[in-house]
Amino acid sequence: MTQTLPAKDINIRYLIDNFGLQKNQGEEFFREWQDNLPELTDLEKQLLD
Repeated sequence: MTQTLPAKDINIRYLIDNFGLQKNQGEEFFREWQDNLPELTDLEKQLLD
């Protein structure tokens, strides 16, 4: 049976201990977030400011 935990009870230490979460600083990690991205429009830049 699966256990459901409230999000407020989850932290990084829990994820490391229970799921082996590891930091990854490799440049190839999530390349889709870095390659072939469209340019931001002026409106998008204003909204970010």
